[in-house]
Amino acid sequence: MSTSTRPPATDLQVDFPFDYAAHVGGGRRMGRLPEKVLGARVAVVGTGGSGLAAAYELLRAGCRPVLYEAERSADGPGGRRLGGRMYSRRLREEDSAVVELGCMRFPDSASLLRQYAGTFGVRLEPFRDNYAAPVTPLTVLDVDGVQHTTREIQDLYDRLDGFREAHTRWRRALARIGLSQILRDLAARDLTAVRPHWNQVLGRFESWSFYRFLREPGGAGLTHDQARLLGTAGVAPGVWDSFFEISVIEILRLLLCTEGSDTLYAPDGISRLAEGFWTCPVADPRERTHSLEAVNEGAPRPAVRLLEVEPDAARGVVVHDADGQAERFAAVVFTPQLRLLETGIEVRSTSPRTPVFGPRLWRAVRRLSYWQSSKTALVVERPFWEATTMDGVTLTDRLPRAAYTLDYGPPRGPEGRRGVLDLSFSWAQDAAKVAPSSLEERVALFVRDLASIHPGMADELRAQARAGEAVTVSWENEKNFRGLCRWSCPGDYPYQRDLFAHFLKDFTGSPAVPGEPPNALYLAGDDTSWSPGWLDHALASGLNAAWGVLRQLGARPEPGNPGPGDVWGDPRYTPPTTP
Repeated sequence: MSTSTRPPATDLQVDFPFDYAAHVGGGRRMGRLPEKVLGARVAVVGTGGSGLAAAYELLRAGCRPVLYEAERSADGPGGRRLGGRMYSRRLREEDSAVVELGCMRFPDSASLLRQYAGTFGVRLEPFRDNYAAPVTPLTVLDVDGVQHTTREIQDLYDRLDGFREAHTRWRRALARIGLSQILRDLAARDLTAVRPHWNQVLGRFESWSFYRFLREPGGAGLTHDQARLLGTAGVAPGVWDSFFEISVIEILRLLLCTEGSDTLYAPDGISRLAEGFWTCPVADPRERTHSLEAVNEGAPRPAVRLLEVEPDAARGVVVHDADGQAERFAAVVFTPQLRLLETGIEVRSTSPRTPVFGPRLWRAVRRLSYWQSSKTALVVERPFWEATTMDGVTLTDRLPRAAYTLDYGPPRGPEGRRGVLDLSFSWAQDAAKVAPSSLEERVALFVRDLASIHPGMADELRAQARAGEAVTVSWENEKNFRGLCRWSCPGDYPYQRDLFAHFLKDFTGSPAVPGEPPNALYLAGDDTSWSPGWLDHALASGLNAAWGVLRQLGARPEPGNPGPGDVWGDPRYTPPTTP
């Protein structure tokens, strides 16, 4: 199928195709609270995208969200860093250059994200992604020591032996399982057609790894070498041979988000979105204007150490923080990566007979598979790569794996810098290779390999590395993250469904997750979404939790605007219990 005839990527999560952007757009609120509970205090643990979205919509609905945050920043409110993996660093105030250590790019299909960005005045512009001509001047693929200069992925057909057949078979396999038709049906909001088709895909392939799908005749039917080439060249943003062992269902979900989509970034830093949630004034149901900043008296509270959960949801949850303070809230929305429930934050029931989580939900939490991810960036005075082979994206099977060049425009002040060279962006074992290495060691290693790939730029690259300023992160080493995000492995679908369904508690008449007690603690965040790593879906998870809190407090949907929990029983939305 030619690119021009492909259906657009979708903002709907295919497993639960609820339109979150429409639900909260146009001034619509998530629900109507009874007058007697307006102003109910709700704790939101974590100020990443999901926590901020939940708090913002709860504030609009009439609650008083109180935020807690463990990450520190000298220039953040009260010394706390907002944003989670929305982590932008401007190394000098006079720089226009911004280093994105977490969320770097977004498909333009991300309607909820774009809607909030528009509300908060956050600029989004086309990102220089691989094979994204004309935005990206060049994509250089370096594999087995040989460089192939391209503008579109089809340019590799006649330059890389075996790639035409590998990519063609991959595209045919996607067409054969009906991915394009699912995209068309999602774009048309024909959910009656989507559900049975996606269920068939789940039933057929949920136990398959990405690698198995590439190799088996029932998938793409590639040779090992063809699969390796395709994995190195990339089949979508961020999908590499380092992901061969994850579930192919994760890859298909990613393609549904990105196929036929352009990629965007925030030139002023994606942290601006977090700042928008924090400072934007909103009117509550009584037409009183507030902001999260105002109701939190200018700063989030410190890290949470213990959650004491009452079995009776009406009695709420007591939050104990790192400063030794304890306060009871009507409900708690918990958004950090869920591994912290085992390693950093204690959850305790006030009744020995009623656990906080049932055994099935605990099983899902304990089986999460997190992925390592590392990025090293170099901030330079000017885009020295212009009109050279480095002008764009470098993909390689060597240590850097992916390098990107970005020009942020005129500096904000004298002596400011405008260029960012992402020396490396890597995942899984590629990230683990450099996890123990210092910043200086990482820069030297990545410059060594990039200089070999771009020999005409070797001297200039080394000079720029000496003159520039570097920054790095390994997310698996960050105490409050322990990995960039989770990816499901074959067989993990039941865990994924249970984590997503946690916000429903027993509001449908029985627990959506069997054995789950109906307390006032709600899980949200990237771990609970269907497609990890995408900010749009993390935002949506916050709205799920906000719906659960509002329903617990007695809210009902606005007329004609049912929420995610209100449509759960509709067969067009309900994910299958087992694939």
